[in-house]
Amino acid sequence: MKNKKTNPHTTMKLMKTMPAALLLLSMSLCVYAQDDEETVDAIEGETEEVFVPTAPTEKAFFHRVQLGFIGTSAKYTNDNSEHQARVPESEKYFLKGVSLGWLGDLRLSKKLPLYFEIGANLAFLTGNDSRSEVNRYSHGDGVKMDYETRVQAFTLTIPINIAYQFKDVAKVEGLTLAPFAGPYIRFNVVADRKQTVTETVYDRNDAAGNDVIKEVNVTSETRSLMKDNLNGDDGWMEGGKHRGKLAQVGVQLGVNAFYKRYSFGLAYMHDLTPFAKHSSPLGLTSKETAQGGQIPMSGTGCDMKISTRHNFMVSVGYVF
Repeated sequence: MKNKKTNPHTTMKLMKTMPAALLLLSMSLCVYAQDDEETVDAIEGETEEVFVPTAPTEKAFFHRVQLGFIGTSAKYTNDNSEHQARVPESEKYFLKGVSLGWLGDLRLSKKLPLYFEIGANLAFLTGNDSRSEVNRYSHGDGVKMDYETRVQAFTLTIPINIAYQFKDVAKVEGLTLAPFAGPYIRFNVVADRKQTVTETVYDRNDAAGNDVIKEVNVTSETRSLMKDNLNGDDGWMEGGKHRGKLAQVGVQLGVNAFYKRYSFGLAYMHDLTPFAKHSSPLGLTSKETAQGGQIPMSGTGCDMKISTRHNFMVSVGYVF
């Protein structure tokens, strides 16, 4: 057989087209490799746990209205041994009431049921002084005094919480528990102290030697806990600076249970700042000296604090 001669023109064409073919082949391999990597990433992404909302309380944002039942342990103390005679050493109250609020939850993660929660609760609270028993004070024979003190308050609380949801708790489908914690700020809109004094006048000189009531006088007075009783302000206690703070801060923790569109909550709130605090160790009242000056009177000092440290709330709500 005869060997065929190679055409020089054909060889030149092959040499010219070879680089272009190699370039196209390399580009094709790069594209294939890139597609392969994306396919692998997609497969890995499918195996990674992703949070998928299945209820109204698991959406990227949901909100609710709630009705709360509140209890607050309030205490007034005057710890100075030289306290003013007309200032009681302590008064203890258990304030209870209701609140109406709105709360909104914003999901912080696409993969986890972690939520940022903020809202507002308007509350009404009231309670009596725990020491208001009959015949607490006696003013000589024939007269008995009964002091009953009641506190009433309107407050606005703004909670700022972080909450985490646990779905299908105890294998109950649709039951979610969401523990939460965070700070809050409370605004004391109204706070009044009403004192009712019952004076009983009796006669101990009847024939049988028994006490016979002659007359009963009842007087009451309401003063604001948010004002001083100085410079004409109608504050709650005479002779000193006892104004309550407009704002208090604290921390809270609790848990909410969600089922379908309903919520049930339990929370404990701990105040970090007192409602009111004032110290006047030298005396609230002064007397004039012979030289025309003023000096504090002994026994009129005051080291007072009003605290509402422990607060509890049980709530029910509806989710939108």
